[in-house]
Amino acid sequence: MIRRPLSITLRLIVFLAAASMPAQEPVQTIHGTWIATAGHGETLHGTWAGGALPRQPDIAEGTWTLTRGGEVVLQGTWRAEKSRRGWEGQFIARTARGQSVAGSWGADVEHWQGKTFQELLELTLQEEISGWWQIGQQQGNWWLKGSGRGAE
Repeated sequence: MIRRPLSITLRLIVFLAAASMPAQEPVQTIHGTWIATAGHGETLHGTWAGGALPRQPDIAEGTWTLTRGGEVVLQGTWRAEKSRRGWEGQFIARTARGQSVAGSWGADVEHWQGKTFQELLELTLQEEISGWWQIGQQQGNWWLKGSGRGAE
């Protein structure tokens, strides 16, 4: 039996409970592509979509995929909230075989003057935004580029 510290287990339970709740429709969905770095120079690619929640401009959620050779290998959801340190969130995804992966991420927005996450997503339609991600001990950076509004 693997023993995990209570705080990690509790956070995972809260995250999974929140992830399983019915999602609210975002104010306006924006979609695009992302690139991320991983260990040993690996580059990851995928798609994303999401937006801020109605009447809650400091909370956003959406979906994402990880693709390899044109095939979707991970598919999941993400959520973000504004904190004192900026925009941070969690993500979870499943493989075609049903294995799950969960982690955290944050946006690098020191130069950005916007106030809501929806404005940050709108910015991806004009320029790339960047940030960091972490799954356990694995970590890297990511870059988002928006390509449109509404359905993909």
